[in-house]
Amino acid sequence: MKHSHLPTEENLKAEIQEAVNTVIDRGDFVLGHEVYSFEEACCEYLGAKHCFGLNSGTDAVRFALIALGISSGDEVITSPFCFVSNAEAIALEGATPVFADIDPQTFNISPAAIEAAITPRTRAVLPVHMYGHPADMDAIKQICSRHGLAVIEDACQAFGSMLPASENTAAASRMVGGDSMFAAFSFFHTKPLGAYGDAGMLTTNDDGFAEKIRMLRNHGSSKRYYHDEIGCSSRLDTIQAAVLLTQLKYFEHKIESVRRHAAVLGKELDGIGDIIIPHEAAEYRHNYNLYTIRTSRRNELLDDLQSRGIKCSVAFPLSIHLQKSFAHLGHSRGDYPESEKAQDKILCLTIDPYWSEGHITKIVDEIKDFFG
Repeated sequence: MKHSHLPTEENLKAEIQEAVNTVIDRGDFVLGHEVYSFEEACCEYLGAKHCFGLNSGTDAVRFALIALGISSGDEVITSPFCFVSNAEAIALEGATPVFADIDPQTFNISPAAIEAAITPRTRAVLPVHMYGHPADMDAIKQICSRHGLAVIEDACQAFGSMLPASENTAAASRMVGGDSMFAAFSFFHTKPLGAYGDAGMLTTNDDGFAEKIRMLRNHGSSKRYYHDEIGCSSRLDTIQAAVLLTQLKYFEHKIESVRRHAAVLGKELDGIGDIIIPHEAAEYRHNYNLYTIRTSRRNELLDDLQSRGIKCSVAFPLSIHLQKSFAHLGHSRGDYPESEKAQDKILCLTIDPYWSEGHITKIVDEIKDFFG
């Protein structure tokens, strides 16, 4: 059931607590009623055929790789500018992450860079919807179709973000993850739809892949104590599903509130100092998981805002190709210049849907004061 307004923080917390208490009283903590209800609700919300609750977005990516049979000797193209988990998942399956540089406006992987990175060993492309702005999926899918490559979308920051309409749909726009081969979502507590801990989801529109994911998350089992293949334990627990299901009822109102605040910030911050405000491409819907500005004085501004109690961060300060854990790939600074420019200049604000006008004014005034 959808609701007509966003409840107060206190009322929402009370409703979540009531849902959690219901699970505790019933005692079905693993793959309980709320898990399946949440999966069904996500299928309806996203327009996806299958949604599987997992313990993290990282496992969602890894399960997609496993379902595709990606392993030693294979290459998967992905972005160097995102959280390390995608490259980790690829490496843990024995494959090699191959990086393609980003578009400087959206921070998303560049379709042209993807095409240039394809080799005979490439099996899949793993684009990231960075900060909640969707990647150019039509261009990416066309490239992958020409080369016979699978597509796994990292939508961990993009629940509720939207793509423009495509030739294959009558709808005016499409939810990220709705028409995907695979889309991985994270419900880590800092994400737009956040659990009270770790949680994730994998979507697919392929019945064969769906059956494999269903078994993989539960020790390769299609029937209790009967195991058809090697799997693991990666089940969204029922308490977290109850937390998420409660919030999902109000999620569109949360997105609307966050986007209103983002619009005000954009209007007020545009033209201050050397700040570059976030870009939102025409006909796309950005969920503003993080409101990410750029400035050459990033480190100074970060310290100043944090000293004044304004919540901000740098996500991410070091591109994956420069991380010690991937030094064996032999990359060095200069290999992916747009990613490196971004890591040096981005500053992220976390927009709270419950912000008051006064709080937004405080943020803007502090930034104006900093730049003089």
